[in-house]
Amino acid sequence: MATVTIRNLSDEVVAALKERARRNSRSMEAEAREALMNLVQNNDASGVEADLARRLPPLRWSVPGEEVMARIAANPPTAEQTRVAAEWAEELRAEREDPLFDYRIEDPWERNASA
Repeated sequence: MATVTIRNLSDEVVAALKERARRNSRSMEAEAREALMNLVQNNDASGVEADLARRLPPLRWSVPGEEVMARIAANPPTAEQTRVAAEWAEELRAEREDPLFDYRIEDPWERNASA
């Protein structure tokens, strides 16, 4: 078993640990050991982790389609963006002479505007 020395604990922390140990009928060392074992075994978040979890939203690995379409609807393209998109689509169509590769490039803004 390893031995751990913790330096520079504030008097308030030591007093609180002593009070908690008294309430649980343990020595302060046993109370500290129990608290550390619970922290590790229960995978409890530390103060910094808990603070970050409170302040930051959970990360998502994907975005629902409704949210994408809502963002598109809320941010319609400018005339310049529409012109550039049309030019790009025409260039792509011109490069593809294969009749099996016949498709229509749909701009999501156009689809949303017509709905």
